[in-house]
Amino acid sequence: MENVLDFVKNNKIKVLVAFLVIVIIIIGIYKFLESKNKEYTFTEVSTYNYFVLNKDSKYGVIDTTGKFIIEPIYDNVNIPNPEKAVFICRKEDNLIVLNDSNEEIFTEYEEVNSIGINGIVSNIPYEKTVLKYKKDGKYGIINFDGKEITKPIYEEIKGLENKESELLVKYSGKYGVINVKGAKLIKPEYDNIVADGFYTDKNNYGLSGYILSNKTQEGYKYGYINYKYNEVLNVEYDTIERILDTKNIEDTYLIASKNGKYGVVKNNKVLINYSYQGIEYNSDNSMFEIEKNDKYGIIDYTGNSIIPIEYTGIEINGIYIQAFNDEERKVYNILGEVITDLKYEAILKTQNENYQITINEDGFYGIINAQNEELVKNKYNYIEYLFEDYFIVSNENGKLGVINSKEEVKLELKYDVLQKIENTNVIEAKILKEKNTDIYSSNLELVYSVKEGFIYKENEYLKVYSKEEDKYLDFNGGILEAKEVFKDNTLISSKKDNKWGFVDRNENIVVEYNYDKVTEFNEYGYAGIKLNNKWGVIDSKGNIVKEPSYEDIETNSNPEFLGEFYKVYYGYGEFYYTDK
Repeated sequence: MENVLDFVKNNKIKVLVAFLVIVIIIIGIYKFLESKNKEYTFTEVSTYNYFVLNKDSKYGVIDTTGKFIIEPIYDNVNIPNPEKAVFICRKEDNLIVLNDSNEEIFTEYEEVNSIGINGIVSNIPYEKTVLKYKKDGKYGIINFDGKEITKPIYEEIKGLENKESELLVKYSGKYGVINVKGAKLIKPEYDNIVADGFYTDKNNYGLSGYILSNKTQEGYKYGYINYKYNEVLNVEYDTIERILDTKNIEDTYLIASKNGKYGVVKNNKVLINYSYQGIEYNSDNSMFEIEKNDKYGIIDYTGNSIIPIEYTGIEINGIYIQAFNDEERKVYNILGEVITDLKYEAILKTQNENYQITINEDGFYGIINAQNEELVKNKYNYIEYLFEDYFIVSNENGKLGVINSKEEVKLELKYDVLQKIENTNVIEAKILKEKNTDIYSSNLELVYSVKEGFIYKENEYLKVYSKEEDKYLDFNGGILEAKEVFKDNTLISSKKDNKWGFVDRNENIVVEYNYDKVTEFNEYGYAGIKLNNKWGVIDSKGNIVKEPSYEDIETNSNPEFLGEFYKVYYGYGEFYYTDK
């Protein structure tokens, strides 16, 4: 022992350096683990193994065959992750969690419950990775296997609005944010926190920041933390709004106000000073309309003034900006240049840089090309770009049709509704009085006409539903056979002499043509059969599961079945199966 003490006395500096190195290493390891814990992805459910059942006004659970997993004896049941056998069941004031063996689980806790979330794109409005538990009057989170992720230290845990896989937690009367790994993202120092609502298909919620608020004697004050968990605005602002449709998704633009003055922050820097009475963002041209001392001007998205603040009114019409001042009117383009030889009241950009839509002083629409040469005179009540060189036009009677850039009529102007189905080149055109829908391909050829029909866009095809039959189209309007769409189905619907049955993939009859209508088999192997206005169910081998007896399940689409039960949607993407 004395030798050790002597060594320490004689080598104080070396010992101190070694100690500091060890501390630095430990801190580095801690920070690395902490940062890794903040990295996560939200859970996407691709397979449903379990479903809520409503029978005789009581709730239970069935599996993909329609077999009872939990008898319908509960007042309410929710399944936070349909891939997992974890069922939250409530009867009167008692809340229990059951597994697929009907055994109560997580009994070591006072209570275990799902965590609901509002404002997310998922059709399952629950956290799908964790549950909250209660112990000794406080809350923590566990995963679906029962592994404890956090200690029970929170007064409250709930889903963070507008952002999945993050939780709003209350500690010592204030709210903070943790993720589903338990990592602390925002310290519990606020009266409320919401995500700013930013979402992209590529990044999901990854670039979404946080709007913070605290209650003061003057009302609520707001602040902002970005997606990297850095404070951008401290909690002293009267309002904060994030612009959701910016040119670059990596940029965060905030319109904020303090003491009645508005400004704009881009990322961590002030883009527009807090000196304006109001600021509004124009997403079409990526510019800000600003107000100061009852005068208006325009600042672009880089912070440069393009129209001075000296007008009593401003009106943005496409690429033209009309600025008013008493009897004076000036017209600017989006670069801030004054237009002296104004030919049109407005020029609207289209998705095709070769074409622009013009509006004259009488409010009539026309088309010009990129060289400002007139292609279509201003004589239409309305024009909207479609695709390629096609345009939807409306005449003086309000009827719609399609012309090309040479003003050749491609679809007669006779429709009440005419639109391109989103992310396809298929045109839907309706004559309301006749309750008729015509469907045109990308070549503007009529491919299908249906009475009282509805069109649904699926992942890889379009489905046209009517009471008589269903049709399937690709995204250019080509007709698809059912066996092309349902590649895994062994039986395919078939129609003969206005009656329906099923054939195998070699066209051999398996279910006779006895029905007024049928559905295709779903992924669980069940199809609907309709006879005398009543629906029943058959399985994938053609066996009748339930004779046609359901009368009141007529919808704007085919009913969906699981065993003898049919699906009912009741809001926010949630559904149950029933036999009512």
